[in-house]
Amino acid sequence: MLLVAVPLAAIELGATPLMLGFIVSAPYVLPLLLALPFGSLVARLGSPRTLQIGAVAMVIGAGLLAVMPGFKGLIAGQLVIGLAQLLMIISAQTAITYLGQGTVLEKYFGWYTTYLSIGQMVGPLLAGWIIDYRGGPGAAFYGAFISSFVALVAFFMANQRTSSGDHKGVGFLISVGQQWQLLKTSQGVKLSLIISLAAMLALGAHGSYFPVYLESLALSGTTIGLLVSLRALASMAVRPFTSAIVALLHGRYATMSLTLLFMALGLMLVGVTGNVYWLCLFSILVGLGVGLSQPLSMVVIAESVPERQRAHALAVRLMANRAMQFAAPLLLGIVTQLGGFTLAYFACGVLLLLHWLLFQRLRGQQVQ
Repeated sequence: MLLVAVPLAAIELGATPLMLGFIVSAPYVLPLLLALPFGSLVARLGSPRTLQIGAVAMVIGAGLLAVMPGFKGLIAGQLVIGLAQLLMIISAQTAITYLGQGTVLEKYFGWYTTYLSIGQMVGPLLAGWIIDYRGGPGAAFYGAFISSFVALVAFFMANQRTSSGDHKGVGFLISVGQQWQLLKTSQGVKLSLIISLAAMLALGAHGSYFPVYLESLALSGTTIGLLVSLRALASMAVRPFTSAIVALLHGRYATMSLTLLFMALGLMLVGVTGNVYWLCLFSILVGLGVGLSQPLSMVVIAESVPERQRAHALAVRLMANRAMQFAAPLLLGIVTQLGGFTLAYFACGVLLLLHWLLFQRLRGQQVQ
């Protein structure tokens, strides 16, 4: 919901494209500093407990958006929500890595990301309807309610698995050092990060400025919500078939390479048309790319490290994601302010093609 509500609320307050970039990037500022410590925290306390803490923080962040007026409320709420999301994502993904490996793990991550896509699909639709018929601030109230429901579900999580006792004796600096070592030595981690960063760039470009671009085309809030939700619908629809698609394309890395091309094409052409049907097609391409790339990047990174290091590896991935989610809206804001939406989206497509070239190079080194 906030993907639509926050950018449009900022525009109503008179935000420039660059200011909008700062607001949209706000949830990713603190996670840049805290992703690695949060990975250690999940390894020590166990994912169920940290998931509950994150769910409570999500309610607080949504409440700040609802009760604090102006830019202060937007930024404060976004900062808290960013920390809540970080803790919940690391916790949930760590719990899933213990459920299996290989094709089984692909299926579990496929269903995990499918349920995320359901929320990303329903949220913008609901936000668009509220903006059209109830007013923008109502979206934040509904967001707070949905977040409180998520928190309630978290308290009933059945998985009580925690990390082994050996981890509890590892100091903070040593733990963080291990996380950085994973990035240097594991080729699987590197390939996973390239795909994940590309997906975050695509999501940042599509989620932060796409509603504003659509509003500049004089589309209604409901239509904007529909187009944003279409990306999530495509992601949701393809994820249960992740394993079958991987088998059809003869491997994870071939599939991941194709997702990069989908995302690049889907973004590069957005700014050249105002036709709703073409925009629907581009949203679907981005959705398919993100939908397949995310679960596969999680599986690759989970199987590239020992079980005891999975929370740390996922934290490294989340830190890289947050860095891209922080940088992408700012970069888009600068380019949009200088050259407009057409240039900004074309630049995003070019960056995604560069990700594809780097992925192909590292993939070739791994084969050798």
